Amino acid sequence: MADDMEIYAKFSARGYENPKLMELALNHPNAYRVWTWAIMYSVRNLTDGFVAEIVAKNTLFAKKKDLEILENLGFFEPNTMGTGDGISYLKGWFIHDFLDAQGRSRADVEELKAKKAEAGRQGGIASGKARAKQTGSKSEAPASDVLQAPVKQTESKTKPDTDTDTDSNLLITPPTPSKPDFAGLLDSLERLYPTNRFDGKTSQARMQLEIEWPKIVKAAGEADPREFLEAKTRAYVGATEERFVKTFSRFIGGELYARNWEKPKPETPSPRQVQPVKSRSQQNLEANMAKTWQYMTEEERARYSQGGFNAQQR
Repeated sequence: MADDMEIYAKFSARGYENPKLMELALNHPNAYRVWTWAIMYSVRNLTDGFVAEIVAKNTLFAKKKDLEILENLGFFEPNTMGTGDGISYLKGWFIHDFLDAQGRSRADVEELKAKKAEAGRQGGIASGKARAKQTGSKSEAPASDVLQAPVKQTESKTKPDTDTDTDSNLLITPPTPSKPDFAGLLDSLERLYPTNRFDGKTSQARMQLEIEWPKIVKAAGEADPREFLEAKTRAYVGATEERFVKTFSRFIGGELYARNWEKPKPETPSPRQVQPVKSRSQQNLEANMAKTWQYMTEEERARYSQGGFNAQQR
């Protein structure tokens, strides 16, 4: 039998079937450990799913890379709330869907504790009155005397129940921000892609798309992420020679959708330099000189190169 003071957190018994959780656990085991420990820490300390940066690093032993992975995959949501009372101003993260999964907030738990404590107090009063009645005393003691009598109360009556595990069907749901109809989206993208380069219908590529979806949403900004991805895919395919188009899974995994793609403009051929047309007499002179050169001796050629026959004869 579990200790009444034991505190439990809830995890989905089908988590191993969820591709996002599988990808986190298999490819980023330390980040997966940080996520599970963060849930247990938040349940134990009633933080409503908030994990301060100092707690993540010093208590959960999270590395910078682990926190980046959890934030990029949507398991952790950065605290963007303004300065205020409580912990809202601290630098840190909120665990995605924490309150929906765990069922009760800090306020709910404290309210329940107060109600149980009050119920225990009222139970003690009733028990004291019952015992006073059973003494057979004919004279009724004033109510104040009964209240002042020491009353031993059982621990189960007065001890606040801090176990928040009230409904085992409340499960952690791995994050799927802005989840679209992936099957329909892949059908649209298949029509844009070269047939022999599209592998988006494989289970591995489909999982890759779902894992990358939070990044795609972030890259789209204010635009609709589905229309954004279709436009980027169309631009990439149009700007790339078909034999150099990467497979769809590499297009997604390499975050090529985040680049700007433009079809290269055809190169303008440089104007051909036209040699000036020689006159007929010039052409005849050059032809005669070439022929004469063939019959010259070495001495004649040397004299010609130094200034021609006329220069040597003077």
